[in-house]
Amino acid sequence: MLSTIHRRREYIQKHSGHVAKFLPRFDGPFLVTKTHPEKSLYTLELPNEPDRFATFHASLLRPHIPNDDDLYPSRRFAQPGPVVTADGAEEWVIDCIIDERMRGRGRQYLVRWQGWGAEEDHWLPGRELSDTEALDDWLRT
Repeated sequence: MLSTIHRRREYIQKHSGHVAKFLPRFDGPFLVTKTHPEKSLYTLELPNEPDRFATFHASLLRPHIPNDDDLYPSRRFAQPGPVVTADGAEEWVIDCIIDERMRGRGRQYLVRWQGWGAEEDHWLPGRELSDTEALDDWLRT
């Protein structure tokens, strides 16, 4: 699990007046691809963020402890499938937009899907979200 402390700071600085109180403290789990024990560094596989530098100090990492569904069934996400439209296209339901960033001349938005956890968040270009209620809610704040 990777700490979100730096992303929280960026969020607070970008949106003056906003607090990062409800952002998750850790993202993941991520697969460790390389270890550098002499410097306490670990390289992670970050599938949704290919442009991000993937080597982190051990102080920013925590071991992943999976949920025991028998002991804590309420912590399990439902993970619904896509909605199939009349013409056969699949559409996924957006729960909320968590963050935004500039990429080239446009913006990208970090989307959390309804019923899925933080490990399934994806960066989507603004043009794909142009007619969504989640983007309207994000721009209002």
